[in-house]
Amino acid sequence: MSENKTGKPALPAGRYFKYAIGEIILVVIGILIALQINNWNNNRIDSKREAGYIKNIERDLNNQIKAIDRQIDFEAEVADYCKIALKSYTETNTLKIDSTFAVVMGTIASRRTFLNPNPAYIELISSGNIELLKNENFKDQLINYYEELERIEKVIDGNNSLYTDQEFIPTVLKLGVIDASKEWENISKSYERKFSSPNPLTTENMERLMTISSKLLKNEENELLFVNHLASREGYAMVHLLLLTEFKIQTKEILNNIRDY
Repeated sequence: MSENKTGKPALPAGRYFKYAIGEIILVVIGILIALQINNWNNNRIDSKREAGYIKNIERDLNNQIKAIDRQIDFEAEVADYCKIALKSYTETNTLKIDSTFAVVMGTIASRRTFLNPNPAYIELISSGNIELLKNENFKDQLINYYEELERIEKVIDGNNSLYTDQEFIPTVLKLGVIDASKEWENISKSYERKFSSPNPLTTENMERLMTISSKLLKNEENELLFVNHLASREGYAMVHLLLLTEFKIQTKEILNNIRDY
């Protein structure tokens, strides 16, 4: 200051270059840190979404177990009732047409649609969010599971439509006699309002119809058609039972994997 030199001394060019490099490095580090924070935040959001999908799929699979159990119960009842309907024929080569037979036919001549409650998986696939699942093995297992579920649903619905609706029921209506009151009772259990479900046919009506059915089934052609249909109806029910029993095991396995996941 005594010599009037108050300005900063000039820095060598090399020092300027070092300062510039240092500033660039700091900026790059700042950008990298920001990107890392952004990636961490995105990963956290994706993990949260993934957990939400897993939770909803677990809910759907628990509902699927219930749907499988209901279908198994129905198919088992159909198979058992077919055996009851064919019991006298197996023993005497004669169909016993009575009130028990009419009630049995009421169940056999009905069918149940196999439910496929999987909204979470449908949304996961349609949105493209399947990639949120980080475990590749689990992802493949989930996709294979729902492909198998779709296949079983098509098999059961196809058999119901092509055989039960178009072949079996028309034959029963033509040659047999049906008391569907038991089925109406089962249906009405699902509703809060109670419905009466008596058979609209009186006892006298039923006696006459059973007599007519017995006469029709004494015709060998009708007998052959009716017995073959009863045996086929049991066969379809048994196939459905096998598919559903195996699929229930798969559903429980994937539920266990989800809990581990």
